[in-house]
Amino acid sequence: MKAASALLMFAWILGSSARAETNRPFSIEVSEASSTVRLLVINYDPVLKKHGRVLLSDFFKWNNPRPMATNLVRYIKESSGGFANYQIVDWVDVNAWPQKRDGFRYDEESFLAMWKDKKKAHMPDGVSYAAIFKELNLPERIRKENIGEVWIWGAPYFGMDEYAMKIPGDQIFYPTDNPWFYRPYDIPDCGRTIWAMGFNYEREEDNALHSYGHRCEGILSLTVGRGIWNGAAGETNAWSHFTRQADKFPDDAQAGNVHGGPNAKSGYDYGQTNIVFSGADDWFNYPNLKGEKKPVNCDTWGKPHHLNFMRWWLNHLPKSAGISEGFYNNWWRYVADYDEAVKALPPPGGRLHKAKTAMY
Repeated sequence: MKAASALLMFAWILGSSARAETNRPFSIEVSEASSTVRLLVINYDPVLKKHGRVLLSDFFKWNNPRPMATNLVRYIKESSGGFANYQIVDWVDVNAWPQKRDGFRYDEESFLAMWKDKKKAHMPDGVSYAAIFKELNLPERIRKENIGEVWIWGAPYFGMDEYAMKIPGDQIFYPTDNPWFYRPYDIPDCGRTIWAMGFNYEREEDNALHSYGHRCEGILSLTVGRGIWNGAAGETNAWSHFTRQADKFPDDAQAGNVHGGPNAKSGYDYGQTNIVFSGADDWFNYPNLKGEKKPVNCDTWGKPHHLNFMRWWLNHLPKSAGISEGFYNNWWRYVADYDEAVKALPPPGGRLHKAKTAMY
């Protein structure tokens, strides 16, 4: 009761919706050199020959991925404090329907029929990354042009996952029982870790940044989290501590996760007005956390709630210089420069082994 009364009093002092905490910076600069990521963007947008030869995206009046990709590059650079510096080196528009892992491809007729009746959707839905990489000669381009990442835009039901990644030999450092952390699918081995982000141009850029957030959750679980992501482990696991929410840890809410902030009461609850005390801003001091907490609700990140929460959350990922407990204090090293990070500083206590639990 005392905690609840104090919270109500704080809310009254602040005024409605905790306006005193709405400066919401989306960029805190890092003190380390940036990592330049050479990015290849692929856009599957077939021409509908029987419908005036318009692009699929234009036919449905869906979004243009080009400005969204430009904005994503900017959001990520800002959120990483300038560390993750993506450079789009090529944009490939593909007039084709991507192949599924079982060999199926939609065509104009079958896709439009499916769109009218979703029961006709082909299952299994998963795209064949192996086919994409082969048809577009990506392994050779990755090696010759030093491509570090591939972003693949497409329509709903094209089957791309939010993120996929392939580490050479599928070698990870810590065992995990969560297959969603590491998602190689059928991506060929390209001699380096390669990310294949999957974005949907039917949806807006908030969903694409959301997908990038899941990529952060996955790789940080495999590195700083030592294969674990569980709020209960937060006393000894910095990654698990960072993601705590008031719903389960009322006295120790931190930054939350991609599906909801520190005050979320359910998944995707980005517009939650309930005020909680959160230690999110304390992570700007990582690893020297002071235990300070501030009142937080949806006004902290502002509208549009989904997009701005993602920018706010990504910005709170630690990015200080130095090393603590065998890990870089700048977690963006693992997110945007994984190979160099683990080569220069192998995760403590980790032993390289083929991932047994993964999305193969």
